[in-house]
Amino acid sequence: MQCYLHLVIVMHPAPITPTLLADPDDDRAPRLCAVAKTELIVSGDRHLLDLRAYQGIPIVPAAEALQRADGATH
Repeated sequence: MQCYLHLVIVMHPAPITPTLLADPDDDRAPRLCAVAKTELIVSGDRHLLDLRAYQGIPIVPAAEALQRADGATH
């Protein structure tokens, strides 16, 4: 495991108040993605998918992510 430590960036986002989702444990994913400045959140979690986007980051199911990736390669 030590050989991967140089690839890891530990993120500590501030808590969101009020919570975003019906399941507050799910709030961590969009917060971390916003801090990491990701371009897309891929999830099968219904609470996240219902949010649709967070701070401009689209939240999509795997099938849509694959379609987007396929479209980007052509």
